[in-house]
Amino acid sequence: MFSLGADKAITRYVNEVLRPTPGMKMLDVGCGPANILSYLPSLDYTGIDLNAKHIAYARRRYGDRGRFIAGNAADDLKQEGKQFDLINISALLHHIADSEAISLFASLARLLKPNGRIVTIDNVWLPRQRVAVRLFNYLDSGTNIRTPEGYLRLLNGMGFDVQTLFLNDLLRIPYDHIIMIARKAS
Repeated sequence: MFSLGADKAITRYVNEVLRPTPGMKMLDVGCGPANILSYLPSLDYTGIDLNAKHIAYARRRYGDRGRFIAGNAADDLKQEGKQFDLINISALLHHIADSEAISLFASLARLLKPNGRIVTIDNVWLPRQRVAVRLFNYLDSGTNIRTPEGYLRLLNGMGFDVQTLFLNDLLRIPYDHIIMIARKAS
């Protein structure tokens, strides 16, 4: 993964998009082995993933630097209402169906502090997309890559103000990413 420029990409994503601050409470949904934790300042980190092996690895690697939960964010965090300043969802939405994503966002909305943010990043279909990017999208294991409108529809009617950003230079290979930053509408 590092050969694709992941180290530089994660650093850029954290610094330019997530912008975490020391002490904030962060939830990382679909955290995998929690690799992003190495790039974060000292904060109150919770990572959740369905893959128990990834969670076990994260616990071994990071110890008490975070809390790691093997489970489903939509079901297994209900007791944590309005706890998180920042909720990160990296490269997950294009792996789940619309109904699952909508359920996930509804659950996460209840976990977000009033001034908190949900930030997502996924690959995207764009008009007049470069041929190489289209090829990588077709080869991706995610079967639900969406257009920008498709991603935004997942948040319809949930009371969020959503800002979208597009990056086409995050990795060394040609890839287009959509970033959504969702805040509760005031």
